[in-house]
Amino acid sequence: MSSSFVSEAKEVRQSNKDANIDISELVMKYIPAGTAKEAAENFLQSNKFILNYQPIAPDKSQTLIAVFAEKSLLTSFGFHDEIRVIIVFENGTAKRASGKLIYRSL
Repeated sequence: MSSSFVSEAKEVRQSNKDANIDISELVMKYIPAGTAKEAAENFLQSNKFILNYQPIAPDKSQTLIAVFAEKSLLTSFGFHDEIRVIIVFENGTAKRASGKLIYRSL
């Protein structure tokens, strides 16, 4: 199940060549509101995402920005797709999740 998330995001690129694509519906399919923080972390790490936590907000929520960028010959030249997942956690569970598929170039 875990590798299908990245595969589905890559399929979006096949039909949409925009530089910045909202894939929030796809993210919510795999990480719906109410998902435990540990389960979301495990899912993203199993898909080779790098997890970057932001400082805890005054309202005690914490935002996780997870980034997946596949390494290839083109990435060494600065051209690649990046999958970015953003999750806001409150009390150890996902309050909301969103995502972007971003084309990166020099």
